[in-house]
Amino acid sequence: MAGGGTFSLSPDCSLKLLEEPAVYDRARDELYFINQEALDCLAAFTAGAPLESAADGVFIRFCVDEGILVPGAPAAGRDFDLHQGSVPSLRYLLLHMTERCNLRCRHCFAGEAGDVSMSVEDVLSAAEEFEAMQGLRLMLSGGEPLLHPQFWEINDRLAELDLRVILMTNGTLVDEAAAGRIRAQEVQVSLDGLGGSHDLLRGAGSFDRSLRAVQLLREQGVDVSIATMIHEGNLEDFTALAGLVRQLDVREWSVDLPSPAGRMHENRELLVEPAVAAPLLDLSFGGAVHEPFPGFACGSHLMAVTADGGVARCGFYADRPVGNIWQGLSAGWQNIERIPLAELDCDCEYLAECRGGCRFRAGGYNNARGADLCQCYRYGVMEGQQVN
Repeated sequence: MAGGGTFSLSPDCSLKLLEEPAVYDRARDELYFINQEALDCLAAFTAGAPLESAADGVFIRFCVDEGILVPGAPAAGRDFDLHQGSVPSLRYLLLHMTERCNLRCRHCFAGEAGDVSMSVEDVLSAAEEFEAMQGLRLMLSGGEPLLHPQFWEINDRLAELDLRVILMTNGTLVDEAAAGRIRAQEVQVSLDGLGGSHDLLRGAGSFDRSLRAVQLLREQGVDVSIATMIHEGNLEDFTALAGLVRQLDVREWSVDLPSPAGRMHENRELLVEPAVAAPLLDLSFGGAVHEPFPGFACGSHLMAVTADGGVARCGFYADRPVGNIWQGLSAGWQNIERIPLAELDCDCEYLAECRGGCRFRAGGYNNARGADLCQCYRYGVMEGQQVN
């Protein structure tokens, strides 16, 4: 590479030590695994090393082309606390920051809304510990997170951390002013059908408000992802819904089947059989793929925090906490059971790819180490579906 000059690590990029060294670009949600030599090289650029001092020109050229290294002196105070954490690593933290919600969705696994919200101090403390544990994605959920009494203060202060903040919302409270203030790198909005089928699940008028939220956020240049739950009321909508989602220019569409938990127990007529739901899962697209640590079932990199400070393996297990934030995320992470694939009661050629599917959903079908039937039909292991 010609020239010389000073380069520095992009402000959007962080150095991480997961199972192996990595660079994480939180603006693009890209994770690059590297070796120790490359980590030392990039660390030197945080101290203002000149480009001409780099030993591996091919690697440096790659980093410049990818936007990992940018021209100019490094920002002050960018010291990375690199220490080996647990294996598998905690990469994703789901923070249920409040129980408050303005909707009463018929499929909500959380059940009835409450009035408990995490304090600002507890939210920030948990986020900072997560950052120190080499975390990547901090997902803000609820309830409806925009109803947290101090949401906007939290919104501003979390933006200072080296984490990709993802706001998970029903979208009905996102007006033009809110869309302009949100500082999360990504906002996930729920669209569970078209018009009436969405409203069947979430309440009259909610579809129009949620759709408007997506449009307002995209106008502000915010990355938007859409989450859709399959239910009996929207099965005929998916062709048209897929067209709408493409038009909205979102980065990801996640299609999934809800588990029989929370309010879904009262609305079981909305549940769809796994054989019917399975082919719809493949409509999902986009989203960054972070190669998981091999050999473990789903959830091996995820932990959830409930509004009352409890720590659980994911939101479905909120009633079975393994610790709390005052004891520390690290202590809770050590207490979470991570299930090796070899211990599952299912074994097929697709196991490493599907990773056993959802453990909670599998437990609803048979047991927590059994098969997630939705994935079995999806991959053609059970009769009725073909592998795509």
